[in-house]
Amino acid sequence: NLDGQNQIKNIYYSDEKQVYLTFDDGPSKSITPQVLDILKQYDVKATFFVLGARVDLYPDTLKRIYNEGHYIANHGYSHEYKSIYQNKDTVFQEYVECDNSIRNAIGNPEFNSYLFRFPGGSSGGRYEKIKAQAREHFKSYGVAYTNWNCLTGDAEGKNTKEECFQEFMNTKTDNSIVVLMHDSNEKVQTVEVLPDIIMQLKNEG
Repeated sequence: NLDGQNQIKNIYYSDEKQVYLTFDDGPSKSITPQVLDILKQYDVKATFFVLGARVDLYPDTLKRIYNEGHYIANHGYSHEYKSIYQNKDTVFQEYVECDNSIRNAIGNPEFNSYLFRFPGGSSGGRYEKIKAQAREHFKSYGVAYTNWNCLTGDAEGKNTKEECFQEFMNTKTDNSIVVLMHDSNEKVQTVEVLPDIIMQLKNEG
């Protein structure tokens, strides 16, 4: 829907302070439940950009994300660039397959995520041409897409809590921030830094 698309488009511009915590590439066996425990402890809601293939592996974890009131968004099915970015239709197919996995896991055939995060970001890189066609394609189906403007570097070689926190502070420059983190299996540093990030943001109002 157009309203939703415009809201997402304007997500980075705000006079008020607002923050969206987002987690990509899950759900995972060990990390996602720990992330959920922390979010519950601090009474914070987040957005999970899930992979269909991971949802199929851990449907109960996805159900928990859903039942605890977090937003489930779509990160495609496979995260394999070669198969995703063959053409605009293969990108959309990944979106559809991921939504199907989500529906099966939560037992709600009516569920639509309407929000996609392109693996590797929605523009640039060697697949820019196909991404551009896919962006238009998504628009015509009323599906919004978003990236991020703040990150912990947990997928770019920041392997300690301290490094992740530093990267977060370095990139947190706007009033409205969309924080990119990952809850895939090996991201122990994400679990360790999350309470510090939440406390920092709460302290800043």
